[in-house]
Amino acid sequence: ANAPPSMAVHALQRPQPVARAWDDMGHDVTDIVRARDGRYLGTFGRGAYQGITRDHFVEIDLGDADPDDAQPWLLAQGWVYPTDSSINLAIAQGTQTQPRGVALEVRDASGEWVVVSPDLGFPAGKNKTMVIDLSDVFHEGQARRLRLRTNLEVYWDWLAYGAGVEPEAIVTRRLDPVTAELRYRGFSRTSQAGPHTPEIPHYDQIANTTQRWRDLTGYHTRFGDVRPLLAQVDDRYVIMNAGDELQALFPTPAPPPAGWTRDFVLIGDGWVKDGDYNTAFSKTVRPLPSHEAQTYQLPAGGFALDNDPAYRLHPDDWQTYHTRFVTPQEFLSGSRPRRATTQAK
Repeated sequence: ANAPPSMAVHALQRPQPVARAWDDMGHDVTDIVRARDGRYLGTFGRGAYQGITRDHFVEIDLGDADPDDAQPWLLAQGWVYPTDSSINLAIAQGTQTQPRGVALEVRDASGEWVVVSPDLGFPAGKNKTMVIDLSDVFHEGQARRLRLRTNLEVYWDWLAYGAGVEPEAIVTRRLDPVTAELRYRGFSRTSQAGPHTPEIPHYDQIANTTQRWRDLTGYHTRFGDVRPLLAQVDDRYVIMNAGDELQALFPTPAPPPAGWTRDFVLIGDGWVKDGDYNTAFSKTVRPLPSHEAQTYQLPAGGFALDNDPAYRLHPDDWQTYHTRFVTPQEFLSGSRPRRATTQAK
């Protein structure tokens, strides 16, 4: 596996749309990927399993991109329709082609396509941007042609390129939240514009507030102030359940100097676990994740809470914060709680 990317801010000069783009069947798809307009490239079709399809690529011509640009970057915005644990297990036990992340290919001086990065990962969710380093990719005499190849259901909305800004021209400032409140909200209504578009939640419209899935059994964080749990990366965390909402308010900084442009980047560190029957320990909150653990498994000594490394680091949190016990009983029984009634005799 590739090393994870460094935690850094990458600033670019104004990105330029790609000059031309084609799908793997030779169709000109430039109009689809030149702008962030909610139209997605999806000419590869569906496969036997959700999230995996046939091998496909989008070919990109950068046109008159300057090969001498300092730190050139390719921006690829889109979304991935993911597999799940049960699908991954079926693929591992079968003869199907294994899923492959996005690979970067370039056309060399002889016109042959060569792989320069075999696995760049994939867009990390819905409408996410991959930032791909093109340093040392092109050499003198090479056409500025690229391919992004995968067999995953990756739908591209926007492809562009740009030159990086010198690090000394970037000023970063960390803003810690003034308040951080965990509360219950429910589930937003979602919609999907078409077969190639992601399902989008509408925050201002609540679909329902009852238990929607088989919740994981165990202690979750109680509602209220949770700001101390979010101060740093230290295996203290907010344990949220489906339908919960974490609302954080940040201070308003002074305006930037004249001629400067400011962006805000929200940085988070954590884990997610679903209830798929083939996800490890999918019925319970524990075992607890830890930055020290290389794999997700039972801690030495067994399932008891006292054996969990995260608990041993911060045992008081289970007295102060993680006191809300959740079960899937309402979902499993298929009924809603009813108020007790009495009848006069």
